[in-house]
Amino acid sequence: MNSTLQPETTRLPRRPRHGELLLALVSLMFVQSCLSPENQIHRVALNALFFLVVLSAIRSLTGSAARMWGTLLAGVSAYAASWANEITGTAWLAIVSDSCFALVFVFLIYAVGENVFGEGPIDANRIIGAVSIYFLLGLLWAFLYTLAALVQPGAFLFPVENAESTENTRLLSEFIYFSNVTLTTLGYGDVVPLSRPAKMLAVLQAMLGQLYLAVVVARMVGLQVSQKSTEESA
Repeated sequence: MNSTLQPETTRLPRRPRHGELLLALVSLMFVQSCLSPENQIHRVALNALFFLVVLSAIRSLTGSAARMWGTLLAGVSAYAASWANEITGTAWLAIVSDSCFALVFVFLIYAVGENVFGEGPIDANRIIGAVSIYFLLGLLWAFLYTLAALVQPGAFLFPVENAESTENTRLLSEFIYFSNVTLTTLGYGDVVPLSRPAKMLAVLQAMLGQLYLAVVVARMVGLQVSQKSTEESA
């Protein structure tokens, strides 16, 4: 009896799409600048925007169920802690919320980095992922700066009156600006780190920002050369 052997087809894992994540990050950057930390509704909206980024991140974490659920758990915990802090004004809840959000961005940077710097052809999705990582680094450090200021009040000098307030949302809004200025090494000098941990965080971010750009350009060029050689030899 003759049997027809059907060729086995192997499904390649679906590569995550990073466009939605980048859109959420860019929207967060612009919208948060229009929100006032003194307005309770605006503070709630800002927390909701961060949680929206967490939900957008889930698509980039589909390759690992453990990281996906870990990120979702950290995001829900951060959002719940931020709500509890809004109601009670307890400082340690702000620390818990910011720590969970920072953990979300660490997971996300790692997941997107696997796709951006892994093997495969260069395409628009990979470039969008590389840009998303740059935005994520800025937001991650914003939370790290906020944590440093909450744990050690007076770690930063602000130019605005009453900016020494330890209100979490106000600090985060200030540090999103300061983080991106430091990441791009603009160094306006209007926000100044005073404590040693704050200074080291700023130095590390400035170095990382420069190294990241150099690594991304080198990696993309290397992948493009490899891709072109493969196409020519085919």
